[in-house]
Amino acid sequence: MEKGSMLVLAIIATLILSIILVAGLTVSTTEVHTTQNHLMNKMSYYEAIEGLEIVTQMIRTTADPGTIYVPADEFDTAQGGIARKFITGTLVNFQNSSTQNVKSFQGFDPPPLPSISLGASTGVTPVIWYVPITAEVKMGAAKQKRSYTEIEAGIYSILMTGY
Repeated sequence: MEKGSMLVLAIIATLILSIILVAGLTVSTTEVHTTQNHLMNKMSYYEAIEGLEIVTQMIRTTADPGTIYVPADEFDTAQGGIARKFITGTLVNFQNSSTQNVKSFQGFDPPPLPSISLGASTGVTPVIWYVPITAEVKMGAAKQKRSYTEIEAGIYSILMTGY
């Protein structure tokens, strides 16, 4: 009779430990997925920031920034099983495989140039350029996990005419 009760207690203890183990594995799996999503969100954010920096440099070096656009394959990178790319445009543009050109911001007039008094005859005009950037990061064996970040920025620059 005592040997039988020890077997029942051992089975119950094994069952309880198994339930604790399954619960621990479930929590661990959830934490791994949450961490992976957070990593992908950060990567897509920084890819969008990188795109914004590249477009800002293009605005500074191009005679007519209104012609600037970045297609999805121009700065497409893949390292260590992670694919990253960005475009000039919104998420709708990204899903339609289209891009937007950088354009002059129409919300308000740009502030005057700091500590410089320039008349209209100088040909120097401050301009705010509207720059929408959308970045995508894909991860996984078949790149089935995706994260998107969309940033809309105003880039202040000086447009020189008549030179």
